[in-house]
Amino acid sequence: MIESLLRATRLIPLPVAWWLGSLLGEAVAHLPMRDVRRCRSHLAKAFPDRDAAWVERTTRACFRHFGATALWTIASLRRTVPELRRGLALEGAENIRELWAAGRRGEGTVVYTGHLGNWELLSRTFASVIPSCVIGRKLRSPVADAIVRGMRAQGGATIIDQDDDVRVIVRHLRAGMTVATLADQDIPHLNGVFCPWFGDQAWTPSAPAALALLARAAVMPVFLLRRHGRWVVHAGPRVRFPKGPDRDADIQAITAWATAYQERLVTGSPHQWVWWHKRWRTRPPVAAA
Repeated sequence: MIESLLRATRLIPLPVAWWLGSLLGEAVAHLPMRDVRRCRSHLAKAFPDRDAAWVERTTRACFRHFGATALWTIASLRRTVPELRRGLALEGAENIRELWAAGRRGEGTVVYTGHLGNWELLSRTFASVIPSCVIGRKLRSPVADAIVRGMRAQGGATIIDQDDDVRVIVRHLRAGMTVATLADQDIPHLNGVFCPWFGDQAWTPSAPAALALLARAAVMPVFLLRRHGRWVVHAGPRVRFPKGPDRDADIQAITAWATAYQERLVTGSPHQWVWWHKRWRTRPPVAAA
């Protein structure tokens, strides 16, 4: 049944899919659901200077965005990567050129991205321009997992499970490849550090920073946002952090820098981040005490 529904959805024109998905997301935002309540609560926490009306408007906009993005993504599965790339705009072209040149020199890069905008479209198109690996975790639904893995591999990306041998990832980096990872969620069983996130400490995966240090690679933030009715790839600066005497301090500095960079983007487009995620679930030891 799921496969039949997916095939039917792929027949929907993309503008219609965006409009219909937006309507569905708006409907969800009016339901008494836990995720909707959490979205409101987290927005109020992150933006304490905004009033309740703004929080409510942004909550509805958030669910509209992700409803539209989800249906648009399914409807776009029939599109080829060149077709998808033609519709993209680019911010930070000079940074993409530097990333491409670094790969040609054999210098690897850890790309920080997150659950902002449309990360799946980014994974589908990015590797067709820059040789890339994508780190992810297996989804509980076999059907959903197969769809996501197929999308991420569509542009030529190498798919790596987050539990795979770290030496495989390091080899890719030392060969000059780009390794992309979603590093903006509180996942208690993963190694992490506490970084500021909208005024409070948030447990943030530290593996990307550790990989960059281990492979002597640079780091770079890349996101794909919706702006003025079109998708825009935002490529931040490629930065090589110097290796200091304290490895833990280096990991903290890299992770905090990448998190702060994403926070600035989320501040500009708050409705495009997943506010129902428990971003402050893990508490620092002192606060917990």
